[in-house]
Amino acid sequence: MRTSLHIKGKNLWRACACLILGIALACCGEVITGVDQPSTAKVGDIVPITVHISIPTAGNGGPDYLVLGILVPKGWKAAQNTTITYTSPQGDGTMSLIPDGSLPKNGGGLTWSAYMKKTFGNAGNLIDDMEWVAYQTDKAYIHEGGHTISGDLLIKMKVAADGNNTLVKLGYVITDTGNGFISDGNGTYFSQKSTDCFEVTGGTGDIIDFCNPQLTIVDPPKSLDNDFVTLTFDGNVVTTPLSGASEVYLCAKAYTSDGKVITLCEQTAKTLMKQTSATSKRYQLTFWPKSFFNTTDAQTIVKMEYFVTNKANTESVGYGNTKEPFVYTFKCG
Repeated sequence: MRTSLHIKGKNLWRACACLILGIALACCGEVITGVDQPSTAKVGDIVPITVHISIPTAGNGGPDYLVLGILVPKGWKAAQNTTITYTSPQGDGTMSLIPDGSLPKNGGGLTWSAYMKKTFGNAGNLIDDMEWVAYQTDKAYIHEGGHTISGDLLIKMKVAADGNNTLVKLGYVITDTGNGFISDGNGTYFSQKSTDCFEVTGGTGDIIDFCNPQLTIVDPPKSLDNDFVTLTFDGNVVTTPLSGASEVYLCAKAYTSDGKVITLCEQTAKTLMKQTSATSKRYQLTFWPKSFFNTTDAQTIVKMEYFVTNKANTESVGYGNTKEPFVYTFKCG
């Protein structure tokens, strides 16, 4: 489905007769007025998303390009799996990826994607495995003061190319190439919006929950068994059987490519998770999986199941504060 863009102000039709898309990029500020996005999808679905925008203009200027950024999990490979179009009474158009060599104004030499990450971060998501993907319109446009331009951008995105079940807050930002993410006396030249948690199901990989505070986090989120990883247990999320424990330890099983299961569940200095500060209730352990589980050169660890325990190993915490283990799958992307 395509949605037409509507331009208010009859004089603008004359002034901008050469335009394909009537989006004014000017000095009152772009606004995302809403996002139409499904709440759920299946792995591999092509999801339709409509971003509604309104741009009041206070003066003449341009030509500039409209810029749209989309925040998605890196594993979705959105740059290869997304198309964006727009329509208007004057014709259709597309939005394309912005090349890294096309740097944003006021971005301090960063690419558009890096500029978005620096400005908006993960936009409410709690795992730093997200990326901003930047697009711009295929035409540059002039603008005329005193007119408000409203329109819709239609995104079609294939979700979860990594095959993982996911909970994530997708993010959107608009601006123009003439300004970037700045504000001045004339207004704010950008608008950013994050959606409620979007759920992707039907996958075969681990569930990745970007939305909710996690009892444990493995950093980096994607790694191989030959990489150093840091496992964090956050005792602030919810009351657990370990809430009164003075020390906590990692109790884990490694599953190897040759069908072996290696168990390491000792309460020693090797498995001790150290508190990041005296009162943080956040405990961390950094380790090299191949050495930690003492695998051979011929063995590859494909998955790790684990609990966090007290010193006596009489209490443990698993996934969702249950007796089920946390699961981490080793993979490169």
